[in-house]
Amino acid sequence: MTEVDTPTRSGTSIRGTRHADAPELELRFLLPLPGWPEAMFEGDYSYEGGRLVMADRTVLAARDRSELERGVAGRLPGTDAPIAMQLVTTERGAPDVRVSLGGEEARREDRLRARPAPSAWVHAFLALAASFAGFVASYLYLLRAAEEPGDWALKMANHMAAWHLLLTFTLFPASVWGQRAGIRLVQFVSLVFFLIHVGIAVANLGEDDGSGHGGAIAVFNAVSGVFFLAAVLYGNRAHRDMDPVAALRAGRVR
Repeated sequence: MTEVDTPTRSGTSIRGTRHADAPELELRFLLPLPGWPEAMFEGDYSYEGGRLVMADRTVLAARDRSELERGVAGRLPGTDAPIAMQLVTTERGAPDVRVSLGGEEARREDRLRARPAPSAWVHAFLALAASFAGFVASYLYLLRAAEEPGDWALKMANHMAAWHLLLTFTLFPASVWGQRAGIRLVQFVSLVFFLIHVGIAVANLGEDDGSGHGGAIAVFNAVSGVFFLAAVLYGNRAHRDMDPVAALRAGRVR
């Protein structure tokens, strides 16, 4: 592993050149220090060299791929801790940059997975409650179908039950285990179904269908819409709480 000169507090520069243009590839690492400070690997997709940057200062640099594969090492500025960077090959044969500090591997930000925060569970149960109200509305459509001619109410009952069964088995796990992307997906789907249920509620409001179920169908569709809207709005908090970097610093990372 190649030893390099790292910047010091007096501003000593490192061997190697700074990238004049924005790098093609940026990989964020969190160093195993109090507060998990961030370091950024900057390079290109062919890994022809690269550098590790902290607070706009170059900590380590490799001039070409062969040097990066051999590894470069130095001392972290402001500390006596040895820091190293190396291009390795994974078990799948893919190149991967590894950064370590004092022999302990740094964490890649894009690979962090936070354990579900309490707000993620609340978000999931809001979506589940929305589907439960939808199931009740579906059952009311089924009762209505038994008391009126035609198959329109039966089709509505089947469609609503099928959709909400699908949502039950997708939205809940997406909120709890889908990380931040899953929460955003649940918010988008919840917004769509909020609009759908509001439309159905308005269509059934004050309708005299002869079965006596029109008002209850309107109410439960409205309730479902309210829970879906709550999932849309509360999802912002769940998304914030599932920030993987914040979770790492709070000890909630797998």
